[in-house]
Amino acid sequence: MPAKVGRVKENNADHARATDKSALRDALPRLGAPGSRSALLHADGAAETESDARFDLLPVDAPVTERSTVNQLRRFFALRWMGTAGSLLIAFGGLGAGALPVVGNPYDNVPSGALMSRLLQSSSALVFVGIGLLVMAWVGMSPFVGHRIHLPRYRWRASEKGPRGWYLARPATPRRVQRLVTEGQMWRTWAGWVIPLIFTAPLFTQDIYSYLANGSIVDQGLDPYAGGPVEILGADNRLARSVPFIWANSPSPYGPVSLGLAAVISVLTHDSIMAGVIAHRLLSLAGIVAAGWATGRLARRCRVSPAAALWLGVLNPLAILHLVGGIHNESILLGLVLVGVELALRGIDKLAGPGDWRWLGWLIASGVLISCAGMVKVTGFIGLGFTGMALARCFALRRGYSTARALTTAVAVQVLTLAASILAVSAITGIGLGWITGQGGAATIRSWISISTDIGVITGFLGMLLGLGDHTDAILSVTRAAGVLLAGAFMIRMLWATYRGAIHPVGGLGVATAVLVALFPVVHPWYILWAVFPLAAWANRYFFRTIVVAYSVPMSFFVLPRGLGLPPGTVLVIYLAALGTFAVVAGTWALLLRRAGLHDLD
Repeated sequence: MPAKVGRVKENNADHARATDKSALRDALPRLGAPGSRSALLHADGAAETESDARFDLLPVDAPVTERSTVNQLRRFFALRWMGTAGSLLIAFGGLGAGALPVVGNPYDNVPSGALMSRLLQSSSALVFVGIGLLVMAWVGMSPFVGHRIHLPRYRWRASEKGPRGWYLARPATPRRVQRLVTEGQMWRTWAGWVIPLIFTAPLFTQDIYSYLANGSIVDQGLDPYAGGPVEILGADNRLARSVPFIWANSPSPYGPVSLGLAAVISVLTHDSIMAGVIAHRLLSLAGIVAAGWATGRLARRCRVSPAAALWLGVLNPLAILHLVGGIHNESILLGLVLVGVELALRGIDKLAGPGDWRWLGWLIASGVLISCAGMVKVTGFIGLGFTGMALARCFALRRGYSTARALTTAVAVQVLTLAASILAVSAITGIGLGWITGQGGAATIRSWISISTDIGVITGFLGMLLGLGDHTDAILSVTRAAGVLLAGAFMIRMLWATYRGAIHPVGGLGVATAVLVALFPVVHPWYILWAVFPLAAWANRYFFRTIVVAYSVPMSFFVLPRGLGLPPGTVLVIYLAALGTFAVVAGTWALLLRRAGLHDLD
């Protein structure tokens, strides 16, 4: 009998321990299956019963756009001209407030260029007024692509039903989604917004002078990875003297595709600064056009409005200001990656049973383009992983390959294409492989947008407050490495989710890139575009688009037009002058729209 009682007590104790463990597991956060939560950014056909106030899914048979009324078209054209006026102000102010060269400023010879260069504060304020108009026009276009941004509205209550005072008005029943503009109208709007920026000075950064100097180095047959532009070209070289200090004595951080294109421009322009700036800006425009073309095609694949995808990506103020105005080579990277992804998916669509090799040409072309994107910046290579996982999944489903065989075959295709592309580009450009080991030059920058950097800096500051000494650099090396490892682990999860079919390859690429940007050691405001462009073609939840708008609007104003720091008093004067001028200009514009009956979309 006592033995039986003892066994009962043991069983009760085991049950209690199991219950405690189960409760602990329930209390802890769960990762879930790879891609299970990220896939919720896209509402597919299974979610069509949900309220259309939560997502935007293209109908299968209905037309993409609806017939617009005359009043709606007039309002859209007014917003288009508002953005164009903003771009004109940015271009004019950029002649004096832009990132002008240190010596031999060619923009002094442009009409009004010499005057604007003497009015730094006024021209900077003018640029910010133009940015305000551009941003206001972009946000105002959101209802035309089916995305209404509902702002809280307060009303005055003066009735017996409740206490007098202001109260938050509840929104009425969500209106039906209206898609009132076409892809062509969005492209024409984009053209009107970027053409005024082609001939102005570089804006928001001096990186373009690094491109020009490195292009000249490659054109002269020198090694851009052997040293910095000042070391190779000499301190008296007019191109090298305008290179930012962080890159002046550092080897080039860019790959052979970026440097090869810069060398071609150097040959064509004979190292002319103004001609080189214009040529690089035209190259950026070509990259954005390619990215926009692919974004529209990928959006149709995912049943997302192409016009909405272009609005969120190509017309994003960050893209216009930094990829066109700042001439960053992310435009080339995005164009090559997204076109490569679209070609890969076209090839996968053609993959049938054994003996059918029609898919191979598409996949090779895709691999070459994405490999070239990685030879602009190494983050471009991420696209190879997701197109490879999509190919492996197709092998498993359509040809009955085992998981090991499907993955091995897909990896072999991508690796061979990558290796052949690197060898071909190196042979064509004559540039060695120094770019593989020379990617850490920007690590000395402390970017406040980077989560891993913020954690390291804050921890180091707390250590100093506690009297432990300044160990910020050592802590940063740990937090930044941890951030990269965490982003890499998440990317592996997204790759596996893509193979399992839990998430679309475009969505996996976008989500993985977004996490990488958030945890990257150095983050600039426009880096988020690495993720916004692919996600714009796939993520159709309204809250995602609202988050992108909420990020893009303030970030459009955080970088000074010159791309360099100024005294705090000067910065304050610039922002206050811009704010006052913008209030007058925007108020006048809103009054004119109201008088014309264009203040409401409906």
